[in-house]
Amino acid sequence: MPLRVALAQHPPVTAPKASLSHRLETLAYRAFGGLLGLLPMDSCVTLGELLGSLAHALTPGYRRLVRRNLRIATAAEPMTDAALDALVRETFRRAGGNFLASLKTESMPTADLAHHFDATALASVRPGTVLAMAHMGNWEALPRLASLILPSGSYGGVYRPLNNPLLDTLTRERRTSGGARLFSRMDGFHTPAAFLKEGGILGVLADHRAGARGFTMPFFGKLTTCSPLPDLLARRSKSHIATLHTRATSTGKWSLVVKPLPSATTTPGIMAGIESMMRAEIADVFWFHDRWKIDSLNPLSLYTRLDPATARCATVPLRLLLTTPPDADETGVQAMLHGMLELRPDLRIDRLAAPAAESRDPRVILHPWDRDAPPEHAEALLRRIDAAHPAPLDGVLLFGSEPPLARAARAAGHRCIIGINVAGKPWSRSLTLPKGIDEWAAVAHELCWIPDRYRS
Repeated sequence: MPLRVALAQHPPVTAPKASLSHRLETLAYRAFGGLLGLLPMDSCVTLGELLGSLAHALTPGYRRLVRRNLRIATAAEPMTDAALDALVRETFRRAGGNFLASLKTESMPTADLAHHFDATALASVRPGTVLAMAHMGNWEALPRLASLILPSGSYGGVYRPLNNPLLDTLTRERRTSGGARLFSRMDGFHTPAAFLKEGGILGVLADHRAGARGFTMPFFGKLTTCSPLPDLLARRSKSHIATLHTRATSTGKWSLVVKPLPSATTTPGIMAGIESMMRAEIADVFWFHDRWKIDSLNPLSLYTRLDPATARCATVPLRLLLTTPPDADETGVQAMLHGMLELRPDLRIDRLAAPAAESRDPRVILHPWDRDAPPEHAEALLRRIDAAHPAPLDGVLLFGSEPPLARAARAAGHRCIIGINVAGKPWSRSLTLPKGIDEWAAVAHELCWIPDRYRS
């Protein structure tokens, strides 16, 4: 029986009209791809690595993001600053090489792919299998690589449509040129599940943050939300599950690695498999996505309901820096801290100690601090606190409303900078000064508030 799916229940969405900027972007993309087509694959990879190294030097924002992600990913086995910086540089270099290699791969004749990819691992994949993948290596080649091993129409992937309708059409045509089926994330999971039921093999990229609808769990030890899509597809279609990634064997050459997972593996098991393959090739991972992003207004929330028992499983903490007003009621502050730690057992609070401050919980770390130190010392203080744990700081709660620390936090790339009775930049939110124990305790719940649209 041919592999077919009924699309009637999902009428196609009208594509947005192409603008002038879309046309110019597509023209530049085609022109650049044409130039790469004149180069051999190894030269494309080498050129991409040089461009990646240049991007490392010119993009401090991405440099901070990649470093933050890698600190979290390696928190279980902390690296020296020098080793971490070297890993960040290597990540940029490989990302550039993989990017140009993927552009080259898109325009290559399918038959030529066999000279650069060993895809024999796909022969071991059973019909009706969900292949959980990560953004690592030359992942863009995967939809076309299957045509070297599998029958046309028997494999496919789930993709997110591009904002540029012209580029979206072009990339879909190239990805399906060897017989792959593509299923848009916007169309739900009924049609890809039907494809799997009929014996199809379906690839799903599942390593990015999943937002309010994701499955809450630790990933690399730190609490976040993960995509439940591979698990949902497998359960609905009674399919097998495996992980898949590309591994570089030399410049311009890759092999596919497939690892079957036990039957009935759920989201935690799938993500454990993805984490394992990412750890094995950590510099090959695309770490330019804010994987462990926190809400700048509600840093204790994950945009969805959270069971504190799940948070207790995390081995890498959510880290917040805290200051309090000089005349704050310490009893009220302790009530707030207790509430925060109850809501987020994975929390570590680095508190700049006031004279009357005390720590009643080992997760609250007191740091000596001279409140009257010159403003120019703020950046060094923030760096010292950040370096006090292998995992980076996630946000700052400056309830003493110290502008120098707030500016230093913004310069360091923090999005969550909350003060009391403040306004404007660099603050992300202002709270009202609590009065009494009950109002201090209520602050914990304010910081964990979930907008109604995200409640589930």
